[in-house]
Amino acid sequence: MYLVHLRLLPHPEGEQLPASTAALLTQGRDADADRIEHVSLHADAQPCPVVGVYVQAANLERAEAAAERAWTRAVVAHPPLAHWKLLSAEVPLLRPDLDE
Repeated sequence: MYLVHLRLLPHPEGEQLPASTAALLTQGRDADADRIEHVSLHADAQPCPVVGVYVQAANLERAEAAAERAWTRAVVAHPPLAHWKLLSAEVPLLRPDLDE
């Protein structure tokens, strides 16, 4: 399983992501291709909102692509989400040595 971070450009008027965003990301997915297990919203993250998408995938590239497809489908299903532009869909690099 991979945790993919969808980094979003903040809404131009400062609005927060709707609470329904997580549900929208899991709707309409192809159960075989996009095995999205869980979605977590971090609407207050700085400098930009982040959506965490947990994806079962064969590799990192497929996980990132599945999360990006989920965002695209959510925007099509709920056009107001288009106010938050997708900046990146990437598995974050973790540095355990920085946690000390």
